[in-house]
Amino acid sequence: MEEKPKIRSKKNMVKISVSSVIVLCIVFILASYLINDEFREMIDTKILKKEILENTANMIEINSDSNPYIYAFDKYITILSKNALTFYNQEATSVAKLDVNVTTPYMASSDKYCVLADDNAQKLYLISDTVIKWEKELDGQIYRVSVNSNGYVSVLLKNATYKSVIVVYNTEGEELLKVYLKKSYAVCSEVSANNKYLAIGQIDYSGTIVKSIVKIISIESVVGNAEDSVQYTYESESSKILNNIQFNDKNEAICMFDSYIQKITSSSDEKIYDINDGTLFTDINLGDNIITIEKENSGLFSYQYKMNIKSTTGKSDKLYILENDLPKQLKVSEDFICLKLVNEVRVVNSSGWLVKRYTTNSEIQNIVLSEKIMGIVYHNKIEVINI
Repeated sequence: MEEKPKIRSKKNMVKISVSSVIVLCIVFILASYLINDEFREMIDTKILKKEILENTANMIEINSDSNPYIYAFDKYITILSKNALTFYNQEATSVAKLDVNVTTPYMASSDKYCVLADDNAQKLYLISDTVIKWEKELDGQIYRVSVNSNGYVSVLLKNATYKSVIVVYNTEGEELLKVYLKKSYAVCSEVSANNKYLAIGQIDYSGTIVKSIVKIISIESVVGNAEDSVQYTYESESSKILNNIQFNDKNEAICMFDSYIQKITSSSDEKIYDINDGTLFTDINLGDNIITIEKENSGLFSYQYKMNIKSTTGKSDKLYILENDLPKQLKVSEDFICLKLVNEVRVVNSSGWLVKRYTTNSEIQNIVLSEKIMGIVYHNKIEVINI
């Protein structure tokens, strides 16, 4: 009877020793994955199956003669052709088809919502999953649309009376406000994630110097004239042109101009990035982050490339090294970054980690990307990649 405690003690020691070995092995593997490029590439390729070759993914056949318009949102690849919008899932299987009256499509999406407009015409649709939630025939010609993650839509129109008209609809298609611009052109608009603010980007050509203007409007306080609900107005540096606006999760408007990026709130503004000659690509669509790809000299007539993932909300920045791989194209969704190189496509997440690597010897026509799916578009097919 006296020996039993010793036996239990030995068993406990063995368990502790085994557990310690397992922990040390995990720590060693994680450390090697973080610091050893060759080991990380082997794990990504052999274990995590991040490497995908052309003709090994699910495939959608397309007829390029019919001029299909291809777009990705949520978990679908969509193809618009001959007034029919067809949805394909991650297995490249057709799962739904919608009849739409659209000749020249303009699409934007966020989360499960997609807004489809007939560019320079009047037709507008809000789609959720594979269903048309509402549709409208607008008074004016549509030239830009956006939608937030709650299905709030902002539309830019032009008509004979005003240079621009901005209209905001809620998820049910109810008109919330309308802004009329007589002296400046609206180039972009966006509704914040909490549905409380509308940011309008305008360009004024009326004076001797071109001015870009961003106005933050309180949607919930609009009664009558929306101009009376402007919370904050920002005027750009001299002759700078505004390209895009996106709200981050703190409901701050991130505004990209041709040479810098400004953060604007309902009460203040702050410059957060200067675009310089070494900046090849810039994008503000990755959630709370700014993406920049920069070129640096690495020797005589040689360069290295790096991608910076810069937080707009005070979190730590991330870095992804491309070495001497020159990126040809950058696509960004709310969660992922897609880099098109010479013979490969890489998908990187917002933490700077490789998610997928797709290699090919054929000419890629285009890439479509959402938070759950990517389509590699060739002249006669689309290869579907799950993310």
